[in-house]
Amino acid sequence: MRKLLTCMLMLGAIKSIGQSDSAIATVHYSFTHIIDTTQPDNPLTMKMVLYIGQNMSRYTIERTPPPATTPGAPSVAISDIQMGKLSAVSVGPGGISVTSGGVTMPVNLGKEFAYNNSYMKDISAGKLSFLTMPSITGKMFSVEEPIPTIDWTITTDIKEIGGMTCQKATARFRGRNYEAWFCSQLPYSNGPWKLGGLPGLILEAYDTKKEVMFKMTSFENGGTVALDIPSSVIKTTPKEYKQYQEAMQRDREAGRANSMSAGASGVGVTRMTVEGRLISPGGQPMKMRSNNNPIEKE
Repeated sequence: MRKLLTCMLMLGAIKSIGQSDSAIATVHYSFTHIIDTTQPDNPLTMKMVLYIGQNMSRYTIERTPPPATTPGAPSVAISDIQMGKLSAVSVGPGGISVTSGGVTMPVNLGKEFAYNNSYMKDISAGKLSFLTMPSITGKMFSVEEPIPTIDWTITTDIKEIGGMTCQKATARFRGRNYEAWFCSQLPYSNGPWKLGGLPGLILEAYDTKKEVMFKMTSFENGGTVALDIPSSVIKTTPKEYKQYQEAMQRDREAGRANSMSAGASGVGVTRMTVEGRLISPGGQPMKMRSNNNPIEKE
């Protein structure tokens, strides 16, 4: 694990100067994904937002304020969380806080946290970057690939979404058959997640099994959001990042095995699912969803 991380840090040291841009349009989406096919009635649901600029765009979680903190309370050291000294951890799109002795304290992960789980498209460079912070160590990765070329078939089907006329297009992408509704009145060849490439903004898209769904909830012109990639990111490829994730998983499993063999009491920090839901070691655990149905199936 240490050798792999060192290698990736070296990769991240070789940086190119990226473009900066600012939003000229903002699109809000509701996102639904059945990540566990054994629990179809318990999908992952999130509020997402797409910021569109002249040359770049950013699709990310719609941030909400972090959990309320006690006035005057100090911030907490990340090392304390890693060592399991605290009784509860609360994770939300707006940030992380911890509770100890009845006092809630914020965890400062730095300004990069706002970019966590963002898909950045650099149109002029033809590059898509997935920005992710896989642990609370504060290290952010930029998983880079070319912007996908999707072989859409535009149909004659038309329907109205949000008072705007949309046209239907279909395509197979990353193992799923998608139907998308785009609006040529909004001249942005873009859309949620990795979708795009149509002569208008995608307002709605879903796979034919309705396991993955994106639906626009509102659109507005303008915005004040800057569109750029933090210079501190560790740049990597999908293959390298997958190897890093597998190494992290092996480390976590080894850590759990060591704790059990040492007779750990099970009292410590709450564990977090991939979507940020909590499972308390001392409370009633929520039913875990296994990610047996990834959004990209091939």
